[in-house]
Amino acid sequence: MKVLHSGTLAASAGGPAMSTYLTLRGLRYLGIDAQIIMFLQKEGENLRGNDISIHYVKSNPKTPLGYAASYKQDVIELGDYDIYHAQGVWQWNTYALASAARQCHKPYLITPRGMLYPQDIKKSNAFLKKLSLKLRLLKDLNKAACVHVTCEEEMRHCRNLGVTSPIAIIPNPVEIKDYPYRKEDDGKNQSSGVRRIGYLGRISRRKNIEGLIKAFHELGSEAEDAELLIIGGGDKEYERELRNLVAKCHLTNVHFTGFLIGEEKDKALASCSVLAMPSEFENLGNVVLEGLVRRIPCIATKGSPWEELHTHYCGWWVPYTQADITNAVRSALNATEDELQTMGQNGRKLMEERYSVEAIAGKMKALYEWILGICSKPDFVYF
Repeated sequence: MKVLHSGTLAASAGGPAMSTYLTLRGLRYLGIDAQIIMFLQKEGENLRGNDISIHYVKSNPKTPLGYAASYKQDVIELGDYDIYHAQGVWQWNTYALASAARQCHKPYLITPRGMLYPQDIKKSNAFLKKLSLKLRLLKDLNKAACVHVTCEEEMRHCRNLGVTSPIAIIPNPVEIKDYPYRKEDDGKNQSSGVRRIGYLGRISRRKNIEGLIKAFHELGSEAEDAELLIIGGGDKEYERELRNLVAKCHLTNVHFTGFLIGEEKDKALASCSVLAMPSEFENLGNVVLEGLVRRIPCIATKGSPWEELHTHYCGWWVPYTQADITNAVRSALNATEDELQTMGQNGRKLMEERYSVEAIAGKMKALYEWILGICSKPDFVYF
């Protein structure tokens, strides 16, 4: 089987690039010739991995929507594929890939990557997004052999927008391995001996990072022996606002690391007792995957599909309010060493059983085979 994805493996793209890379790697491990077409990365930009067959578009994007005149023809010139799979929506590469697949009379899938949540549509260019949905995107979604989402809530949002295609629910994968650095058993920072809460991901307004800063401010003396570590880069203006908020609150225990990869990222995560994802909404949230696979308990809001943090006792799943986020941080800071250790072990077990690269790639392979008429419909596909 030969499959062409469109999207990006640029490390700066965050979670979507990581999950795309791990999915492609898992498919190739199962014997599927999974490839990707993407724009040339910027100078000095790192890729999530170099062991994937990558094709680059001949022309660079000319607009914020990523329009590139040659994209469709570049796809067609690569030759025949059994299936085409677009990662993300609103960008020209998805429209071009869907159009190329139809011209080649081959099936295609679209993975919205959480971009069809009502909150995401509202956050920027809402008018243009709604117009695009009406004029083009909804047609492409409904002509797709299947739409791939990561949770039931994302499926509901797709249906509410009028998506009638079959929808497959397959979560993002996480790499199961032993990491060279690990937090100490007492959940304390290895260097300074303080309890550390970490944020990992893009610096973006919808991530509500200020919710963690406000929590530390509201906790006052309760958090004076703790630290907040913000790992990531992105929106420079928003980061300035966050730094100004830290200064306004007179907090000396909040630190920004910038964007980290490789050993630096592993060391930073290993110093955290708990990772927090205070977002208003997430279709999955790779920070939770990154934490649990490292045996780090996590905090997530109910704007994300992480009820398993509660049901599997590996973290805190709380309503999206400042009071609840603050209380979750308080609970994390007051948790005993044994509690953190048990949560960490439970989280690792959950990742191994349900979210491994092999498990997710197996589901994706079954989905492709169903689309090609090779096997019966998987139970994670809904009409």
